[in-house]
Amino acid sequence: MRPARRPQLGNLKLYSTKQKPRSRSRASPCQIASLRLHDLARLFRSRYGITLPDDDAGRDDMMVAVNHCASLAHPLGKIDAWLGLWCPWTTLAERDAIATQAIIHTQFWTADQLAWRLRLTDEQRTILGITTIGAIDCSKRERTKRRKARIAANAKAWRARRKAANTA
Repeated sequence: MRPARRPQLGNLKLYSTKQKPRSRSRASPCQIASLRLHDLARLFRSRYGITLPDDDAGRDDMMVAVNHCASLAHPLGKIDAWLGLWCPWTTLAERDAIATQAIIHTQFWTADQLAWRLRLTDEQRTILGITTIGAIDCSKRERTKRRKARIAANAKAWRARRKAANTA
């Protein structure tokens, strides 16, 4: 005996027993740059206050953030706005030169490369809630292992709470 045919509307199935495949794509560079800019803002706020200093360290950190802005959509406006907020000591001509330099020579960093550039420790990373930048004293493998253990502990606690609620 043959099973009943499923109703269709042209080539469109109305329902199916097959689960739709879940495509898990990686985050685009624009998404990562945007998230990293928020993490950089947290780091800069904790280190320098509301503006970056006009010294070598401030200019180096400025170039890191400007390079991330350069990978976003409409980079000139984003770079100009970021420099106006964080580096009010820059002149308009200097802002144009920095933006041009960043757009022409955009750099991309991995999380650990950026951590070494910024000298970010795991303690600072944890305190500030930074997730898109690595740490100089903790490898990616260690961070992954710690994250998986935290997720497993949270799931175990959730199951225990659910079990307690069902028995009560």
